[in-house]
Amino acid sequence: MRLIRTASAQQFDRCAADLLCAQVLAQPGTQVALPTGRTPLGLYASLLGRTATELAALRRAHYVNLDEYLGLGPSDPRSYAHFLQRQVFGPLGIGASQLRLLRGDMPDANAECAQFEDALQAAGGIGVAVLGLGANGHIAFNEPGTPWNTRTHVADLSAETLAVNERLNGAAPLPRRGLTLGVATLRAARTVLLLAAGESKAEALRRLLAGVPDLQWPATSLLGHPDLTLLCSPELAALLPARAGTAA
Repeated sequence: MRLIRTASAQQFDRCAADLLCAQVLAQPGTQVALPTGRTPLGLYASLLGRTATELAALRRAHYVNLDEYLGLGPSDPRSYAHFLQRQVFGPLGIGASQLRLLRGDMPDANAECAQFEDALQAAGGIGVAVLGLGANGHIAFNEPGTPWNTRTHVADLSAETLAVNERLNGAAPLPRRGLTLGVATLRAARTVLLLAAGESKAEALRRLLAGVPDLQWPATSLLGHPDLTLLCSPELAALLPARAGTAA
């Protein structure tokens, strides 16, 4: 695991954008899994100012969402598909042909998960998975206790996750279940960029840095991944060991 500390929010966002752009340049046309929430907002804003070469590579890549709420379609402003269209795909000019997003409004959610996983693997799997670190250690909608052999599936959401996400949605009520890429799907990504930001993530980060795989802390499933980068915001950088690098 490569550990990177940052000294400012701007550096965190710029470094995340640098790392993502480097990967889409190195893996032309790769599949990129993208997160939602507050943590990646600066990353997405930073992508707009990249070089012409980087922007072209971003537009050639293919994109999937990490997760989606059960029952919400892409036109629902609470949906993650809507978030990504507003924050990433629209501003960057990513065409619909480059997207395969989980649909929470499909009549058979389990069939949607199976078809999504099949399509993902048929296209070569995930090249780059950008993940946010949840306060309870979740990655995507894989909550504590999720088996690590899971593929794309329907998940029950914890009260903690729902409370955080409802605050981000202006207290609008959200579905109690979601569709998500599974732990095994994420672990199979060729490159993983894990974004850790916010003081509430301190315990999850400590658990990850302890280096002990623990089913109750899903992010620890990434330990031993051959190409994992952990990018830490300034408020969490003090938790990193002294040998950890610093973002340029």
